[in-house]
Amino acid sequence: MGTYTQYPYAWVDKQIDAQLRLITNIILEYIPGVRSIILGGGFGKGEGSVEISQDGEIVCLRDFDIVVIVDRIPKEETQRKLCDEIYKSLGLPNPESKSFRFTDFVVGIYFRREKDLIYPDIWFYDLKAASQLLYGEDVRNLIPWSKKDIPLSSGLRILFEKVCGLLGVFSYSYLKVKEFPDNQKKPIILECYKTYIEICTALCILAGKYEPRYDSRARNLEEFYFDKFPDFAQAMPNLPQRVKTYTNFKLKPDFTEIREDPIQLWFSTRDSLGVALHLYLRRYLDITLSEWKDLPQRMKIIARHYYKPFLHPFIYSKLRFSNRVILAIANFLYQTLTNVEYSYVVANDMGRIYLQPLRRCYISPSLKFFPAGIMILFSLNRDGTIEKELLEKAAKTLRYCIPIEISTPDISGWENLRKGFLKAYSLCRGYHFVK
Repeated sequence: MGTYTQYPYAWVDKQIDAQLRLITNIILEYIPGVRSIILGGGFGKGEGSVEISQDGEIVCLRDFDIVVIVDRIPKEETQRKLCDEIYKSLGLPNPESKSFRFTDFVVGIYFRREKDLIYPDIWFYDLKAASQLLYGEDVRNLIPWSKKDIPLSSGLRILFEKVCGLLGVFSYSYLKVKEFPDNQKKPIILECYKTYIEICTALCILAGKYEPRYDSRARNLEEFYFDKFPDFAQAMPNLPQRVKTYTNFKLKPDFTEIREDPIQLWFSTRDSLGVALHLYLRRYLDITLSEWKDLPQRMKIIARHYYKPFLHPFIYSKLRFSNRVILAIANFLYQTLTNVEYSYVVANDMGRIYLQPLRRCYISPSLKFFPAGIMILFSLNRDGTIEKELLEKAAKTLRYCIPIEISTPDISGWENLRKGFLKAYSLCRGYHFVK
């Protein structure tokens, strides 16, 4: 096993290390007062995904997640210039302008202050337990949480984000493609495999069996799956084996061995994600849905609980005490504030005022557009037909986040809503505690 990947080759580490040193130097050049730079994500765990070419060059398939601890968060303009310079120096296209940036390799730079390390999310626990210090002071010991403190809302967010992933890598036009070129096939396969891996992550959180390493989670799932989730296991008895297979692929990708049809894989992955979402909502918040179109009416329940684990330590750090009433008020105010901020972002992007995000201000923007994404995702049938009622409900829900119109709930309407959802997701990034 290497430093950054599962490959035991020093030359693989050497190539990755050169890229990370280049990125670190650019950050230090552009950003004053950097306290530390930490590599998180798969590469920080020693489980990065790279493809090795025949001439001995590596291609990073998944992302560099780099956390920069600073005293003051840099201005957006500075962050954009930094991002441009990093991609230019690496000789890579900048994916930030795309509707869904994760179809390409992404260098994610996340700026945090010391006081931001108090939130008990999976993201911060992984930073503490499975990351690598690239520069400066090791602040990871300031993160007070153990894996037992990871809130159930973290698992729900992971599943929600996979809705974004599946919509981001797919287009209705793909249903007409007889043979996929690699630049379309690879992102679909990677995202579908990643979805199964993250279903495993969510189930580990739900079962209280979370481990930061992917291979450890895959082994844990085999041990508890049939006892902890018999209803899920009845619907998906082969899930542990699929997670194990896809985890092994993530650690050492080899596309020459892939025989799965990307379209069929996408639909089966979507359906598996639907089963996982139903289970998670039922176990986490006792929400049982007969149809996805009922989800927007249940978001108020989710909003009542989702942010409280993150707000509690923040309130306690300020007031030195907290109770139900204070937490409920803070929860309402926080989600109202995020709607005000998001309205400003949307208006700035459009060049005109758009006040719809201020409706239902007690539900944050992300908790508004995720049910829309789920309904868009499941309104497409395998035969290419559209569930019109579900798509119309998705359009109505999405308008609380972004102006969107569909002339008819058909194929073009589905594609239009998919792009609108991804736009809303892109605009919303950066207005929450946790990325």
